[in-house]
Amino acid sequence: MSLYCLYSGVTRLELVTLSKRRVVGREFDVESFLHGRRVGCEADVCAVIKAVKRLGSEWRILIAYYLLDKPLRFNDLLRKGKPDDLNARTLSWTLKYLERMEIVEREVVGTQPFSVVYHLTEKGKDMSDILAAYRRWGEKWTVPAVQAMKTVNAKNTEIVNRQFTGQAVLGRS
Repeated sequence: MSLYCLYSGVTRLELVTLSKRRVVGREFDVESFLHGRRVGCEADVCAVIKAVKRLGSEWRILIAYYLLDKPLRFNDLLRKGKPDDLNARTLSWTLKYLERMEIVEREVVGTQPFSVVYHLTEKGKDMSDILAAYRRWGEKWTVPAVQAMKTVNAKNTEIVNRQFTGQAVLGRS
């Protein structure tokens, strides 16, 4: 029985047999797969790779999450994303990508001055379970770390404020 090791390259994943020389044709070329060329792949792995390829960016996921509740205008999306450093260029690029993938639909409302509203398509609404799972996982596994960082930052800010006001700093005279 030979051991197999899956390792990641820049553009390829290769299946390497450790006990024998590598056999040509046993390579799994992710780049070929992602660009639609036929390669051998398990159905479940292919589905996961395709889904991650379509929604892999944090901005794509975040914008889809924002649009779950209701349709939003460009500036509304930009305002919601500001705390996460979303800028207009990135938002525009991401919305265009999501439109091409038929996840988001752009609707022009009114004539003069016109307004553009973005909303999820049926395909986009079908992601609600995935996005809810991301939120639950994030709340369970990342919020304590974020809270701990906020607590440390608050303590550091308190120490700095005491130094500037001349009060004694904790642990110092």
